[in-house]
Amino acid sequence: MFAEINKFFISNINPNHTVFYRGDDRVSYGEFSGDVARMANIFSRVRAKTVVLFIPTDIYLFHVAFMGLMQAGKDVILPAMMTEQNINILQTETDTIVTDQKLNFPDFTFVDINQDFGNNWNFCNPSDRLIYFFTSGSTGAPKKIRKTFHNLAAEVAMHNKMQSDLFNKAPVMIASIAPYHMYGLLWRFLIPMSAGIPIDTDMIFTPEELQTTQHRFDKVLFATTPSFLDGITKYQNQYEFPDNCVGIFSSGSLLNTETSTKTFEIFGVSPFEVFGSTETGGVAFRQQKNGPSWTVFDDVNVGLDENNCIIADSAFCCTRPFQMSDIVEMQGDKHFLLKTRADRIIKIAEERISLPEYEQKLSGHEFVDNCYVTGVNQNGRIVIGCVLTLTDMGKDFVIQYGKQIFIKNIKNYLSAYFPNVTLPRKIRIVNKIPMNTQGKILKHEIVEILRSNVPEPIAKNLIHTNTSLSGDFVFLGDSAYFKGHFENCPILPGVMQLHFVIKFIQIFFHKKVNVYDIVKLKFTNLILPNTTVHFELNKLSDNEFSFCYENGGIKYSGGKIVIKE
Repeated sequence: MFAEINKFFISNINPNHTVFYRGDDRVSYGEFSGDVARMANIFSRVRAKTVVLFIPTDIYLFHVAFMGLMQAGKDVILPAMMTEQNINILQTETDTIVTDQKLNFPDFTFVDINQDFGNNWNFCNPSDRLIYFFTSGSTGAPKKIRKTFHNLAAEVAMHNKMQSDLFNKAPVMIASIAPYHMYGLLWRFLIPMSAGIPIDTDMIFTPEELQTTQHRFDKVLFATTPSFLDGITKYQNQYEFPDNCVGIFSSGSLLNTETSTKTFEIFGVSPFEVFGSTETGGVAFRQQKNGPSWTVFDDVNVGLDENNCIIADSAFCCTRPFQMSDIVEMQGDKHFLLKTRADRIIKIAEERISLPEYEQKLSGHEFVDNCYVTGVNQNGRIVIGCVLTLTDMGKDFVIQYGKQIFIKNIKNYLSAYFPNVTLPRKIRIVNKIPMNTQGKILKHEIVEILRSNVPEPIAKNLIHTNTSLSGDFVFLGDSAYFKGHFENCPILPGVMQLHFVIKFIQIFFHKKVNVYDIVKLKFTNLILPNTTVHFELNKLSDNEFSFCYENGGIKYSGGKIVIKE
């Protein structure tokens, strides 16, 4: 099947060769090529030249449908989510959607992927087919980027050549990334498929799932993100992983040195980091055991503009050459140190502020575990907004002294590094910085957090598995939801208790919650300001969650949430 596709897929593949693991089942090359042929027959009967492919959870079905569309001569749009913004963009491109979800978009035609017109198909080279990716862009608005299949094929060929010794160890590719981003499509599908490496289709969301998946195979390669590795290394004493990971690939954002070092200690391999963008594809790589500098890929040429921003040129680029926003310091022709991004420099009252530098200084505070800093429009002028996660020391401080004194402490600390006019005007404390499965900051959610006056509870002893979330919550007395409810006896409103149940389902279990039923809901005791409350959230099924607020035998509230598609 794939022998004819740009020469980078395996030739003479044994039909019995295992190409996918779906739970306990194996999928052979013969079965996969037959499924692709069946899909190609379905899609060849579709009128539209361009279609939306939205299969968010069934990784195998996504791969089959993607290759079926390529074979049928269709151009493919890959939205990560079907948001209102994305829908508005999609309507300008096509009226046809391929999905396994029950969606209610009257203006679109939905392709029935359960049809069967047979699995005979003459496989062709889809080199000129177009793939449209969506990224957040620098403003947070969805940005559509067009690549050809040839762009992807060229990058796959380069990685296969570069990683051949690693691939020859016959590992299984496992991943915590989704395939609708370019990094995920390459490393979760095209690269391992072309290298003859079986692909495990289970999505890894938690360290416990990584442990379980590793135990299923003799050797594994792990494609992941810095945010996932951060989560493992912060609680590394809680986990013991099998000694069978032969390589770790990371992209999407920068991996800090401490996380890279601890990852090496845990798995015995230094993460292979890929630097680039959807527009450029891979530009450079590094393994931090060899130092902080990046090495430009052999198939890539780089230059600098007058601001020392990279100009990248390769067969992977959507346009050649491509102007990037990353400021670097070159070390010869093929090596550089990454400094900052030009689009993350803002001007406040004539002061130029590097937001990455701001984050670096802020992360150095003993109360701050992680942070994201951005410019926010406030009454027609730009001010600094900060979203923070706290260390245990920081949580203890804010519980004991309150948010206002905490904010004053943070501003006093930052005043040693930055002019007073640039000190943050908005500081929000969260339990997790919002990111997508690729490890990219969800900028629109950052903006919503900074706009909101509804602070999350301070959570200690937070334990998250693939089926449960628990922690000790403190709802700070100076939070807005205590004001006026009631004047002389403030209590936590029941609607806020439900608000945080829904919020944590979305944050920790990656569930989109628009419509839901509440079953067996009971409020039995009052939650007072600054009271420590133990919270339990359990996943009963894919769309059912039970929750309970209690402490020391006192139950405050509980019930069950049933999410409707």
